[in-house]
Amino acid sequence: MSAREKAESFASINSKLGVVQKGALTEAIRAAYAKRAPTERPYPDFQDIMEIAALMYEEENKKDDSLIEVLRDLADFDLFWKHGNSVEPIERLSNRTMLIDVHAMPVLKELVAYLVIERLYKEMATMPDSPVEEGRRTIRTILVIDEAHNYLSQKNMFLQRIIREGRSKGVVVFFASQSPNDYQQKFFNFQELLEFAYIFQCEGVSASSVQDILGCSNKTAKDLQTEIARLEPWQVISRSSDKTEEFDKFTAEAFYKNY
Repeated sequence: MSAREKAESFASINSKLGVVQKGALTEAIRAAYAKRAPTERPYPDFQDIMEIAALMYEEENKKDDSLIEVLRDLADFDLFWKHGNSVEPIERLSNRTMLIDVHAMPVLKELVAYLVIERLYKEMATMPDSPVEEGRRTIRTILVIDEAHNYLSQKNMFLQRIIREGRSKGVVVFFASQSPNDYQQKFFNFQELLEFAYIFQCEGVSASSVQDILGCSNKTAKDLQTEIARLEPWQVISRSSDKTEEFDKFTAEAFYKNY
């Protein structure tokens, strides 16, 4: 299952990976697990998979392609734990506070995020429902994705599952993106699942995005297009808590002023 899932993950990020490459990756991962099975740590790293895949290609007289390129980058850039590291691999992500900075990476930003999110979902799926205290669901984990427009267009089934299933588990997702337009994806409606949405100053926002996010009328959304482009720093437009109003406008307070 891990082999098939990783093949699907890679293919969803890299459009150059077709059926043949997915099959080769699946076989390489299965062979890598078999190689490590009798050892103290019976699981492969990306170096193992890259070496096995490269050997498979050599035996079949195949030239290196996009699959070998991706695996070589994963191995060479030391993006994940590998055998021989002095630091122990992380057992769980969901109980840690951590920042994963990918902005300086020359390659594979989306794939790294995909694999981390996949791991978080696997942990979430094993958790019992989080306790409810005084009518409030306990939050266990917050997944924050900055510059989310880079990831919303990826068909990340694990991110979609966290959004759909995470509430009962106490796992929530926080997106920060450049524009409300980014949440309009044909394959998954992120907008309808946003529990809270806050729009700061941005330009080029579509009326349909504003309407979907705020739940306001089309006329109000069109009126807000210009206003959103002219918002002052820290001014925010959000859904109204008053059912008689279509939106709220207020001034937020900067985090650094409180801590």
